[in-house]
Amino acid sequence: MSTVADLVSDEALVADGYERVKGDLASLKEEELQPLNLDVQSATRAILGALPEIRGLRDRMVKELPAFDIASFDKLEDYVQALKYAQSGFQIATQPQDGLEELTAAGEELRERLIADAKALSLYKLFDGTQLDNLKGGNGANNLAEDLELLSRAMLANWDKINGKALTPVEDVKTASRIGLRLTRMIGLREQGPARLAAATELRLRAFTLVLRTYDETREAIRYLRRREGDLDDIAPSLYPGRSRRRMPDAVEPAQPVTPGSTSSSTTASGSTTSAAPGAVPPVGAPVQSPAASLGGASKDPFLA
Repeated sequence: MSTVADLVSDEALVADGYERVKGDLASLKEEELQPLNLDVQSATRAILGALPEIRGLRDRMVKELPAFDIASFDKLEDYVQALKYAQSGFQIATQPQDGLEELTAAGEELRERLIADAKALSLYKLFDGTQLDNLKGGNGANNLAEDLELLSRAMLANWDKINGKALTPVEDVKTASRIGLRLTRMIGLREQGPARLAAATELRLRAFTLVLRTYDETREAIRYLRRREGDLDDIAPSLYPGRSRRRMPDAVEPAQPVTPGSTSSSTTASGSTTSAAPGAVPPVGAPVQSPAASLGGASKDPFLA
């Protein structure tokens, strides 16, 4: 019976894709970075879903479009994986440090119990009460972390003397030290937050720029290769679905012979005038339409040498 791990054993790891192209990301200049103006999950889903069919045109890209950057095209999936990797890093950087307030409240309660216990023990000369003078007190996670560590260390150092007499269990005394360390760690992470967020934001922009640039150039190559079929968006859908889809002109009826003295346009029953079909001879002085215009306006693909 197949396990979940078996079902996805042949799937890539996004971290591996990022490692393969991180040099490409780093080589981008600051002014080249594109603003991220679409949903990353939707964009990566669209590209990964289209890639199998797009790759079916690779041989034609190499043969018919010699100036097309096939090396970048071959890295498109790695670029997408790098974008997913960067996106997850960005989400982690923007998430608040969960539990800090809750842990602080628990630490404050434990601090009060430890102080009360230490004061009672000092009255019976079982604990050096002067150590309590070093406590920070007051509010704030930083002060709390230091107090918990001091109380825990002082009580554990005297545990042989106060064991059985202290109201606080030894596990709670050790927990005080653990809470202090965890608070310090969480505060440190929070202080590093702006720098981590800035780095994560830039990495995401770099990955997005390469994905967008490569996918747009791929779409332009497909637009040329499939100019007669006009099925660009069926093969490589736009990442901005709100934009109108670019379609090729409808098929035109075969040209009819033009006899001398006749015009190259005809009048429909409604009185409107239609242009002559390609191949018909235009009247003298009429503008001549280029063959490229009948193919949607592109006279030469940018990837042709």
